[in-house]
Amino acid sequence: MTAQQPPPRFAVILPAFNEEESIGQVLLELRNLPGSDHWVLAVGDNGSTDRTREMAEAAGALVARSELRGYGHGCQAAMRVVSEAYPSVEAWIFLAADGANDPRDIASLLLPYESGADMVLGTRTLRRENLRIMRLHHVLANRLLALWCSILSGRWFTDIGPLRIIRRSAFDALDLRELTYGWTIEAQILAIKKGMRVEEISVRERPRLAGKQKVSGVSLGKTLSVGWQILRAGWSAYRR
Repeated sequence: MTAQQPPPRFAVILPAFNEEESIGQVLLELRNLPGSDHWVLAVGDNGSTDRTREMAEAAGALVARSELRGYGHGCQAAMRVVSEAYPSVEAWIFLAADGANDPRDIASLLLPYESGADMVLGTRTLRRENLRIMRLHHVLANRLLALWCSILSGRWFTDIGPLRIIRRSAFDALDLRELTYGWTIEAQILAIKKGMRVEEISVRERPRLAGKQKVSGVSLGKTLSVGWQILRAGWSAYRR
């Protein structure tokens, strides 16, 4: 950031585990978007054993490493380094590091945020074309988990996808404790319980650029295992 540039308003947080083949292209896409001068890019290296960190640093992102495996651990590591470098950041934007989220959809999420929403979620289940990318059992699992989230929160949800924006003050009030697969569902349930304004926006799903799937596109057994952990995390959030 030069003396002439205003401090960034947003931080794009990309938790990453062994994403050396995709992280550079995703960061390049983000930098080339209109309005990218208003955000800082931060990668949470979630214990990678490849060159994820080196590739992210070469692309100009802030990088923080967490030896603890889990989506939330990666997010929190990146958020800590942003907070130290740019205390002006007012909101967090979470995006998949594998390229499955389309960075162009950030603009759609920012519209309801700018009109006062505390959290804006990208939902992938409302677009028929996304069904060609997501496997059937993954679509059905996401629908089930969204229904579970709806029952526990009392507010209808259609997805618990990774692409989302949340106001920093709202995030701090959530005090998230589920730092693995439950990171997303816990935030949605607690946001409603605390009376926050939450909106959903339809977004695209793309094939990941490279590497190995961790959640979507994995085997049926893995999907069921992850789904069970998310169900338990939702119940824990409801009981809080």
